[in-house]
Amino acid sequence: MRNMVLVLAVAAVLQGEAGVLGPDGMTAVADTMLARLDSPDFPDTWEGVLRGYYAYEEPGPEAIAIAYAAVMHTWDHDDYVYAYSAADIRSRRWREGDQVIRGRGAELHLARSWPGR
Repeated sequence: MRNMVLVLAVAAVLQGEAGVLGPDGMTAVADTMLARLDSPDFPDTWEGVLRGYYAYEEPGPEAIAIAYAAVMHTWDHDDYVYAYSAADIRSRRWREGDQVIRGRGAELHLARSWPGR
């Protein structure tokens, strides 16, 4: 039961953070979560990691499937620990990500180090 609650919490974040980009965007955000779990610079629990993400939406089936995979069957991540939007770049004056996913008028920036200047 606890794992399913966690899966739904992760799915809600994935949907909120990158749902507009579809499965590729949501998988990229899940990948940052897995990288954070492995990094000594971030909390080593799902609950701690989830506190670092701010957008939540009611998750759809794709978000739930990706969250289930991340929680129950983790994969080797790409070491990107930051995921942020083009709006974050403009408002916070952050740099462009090391990798950028674009689509549907949105951008998801992924970075291995703090994007602030």
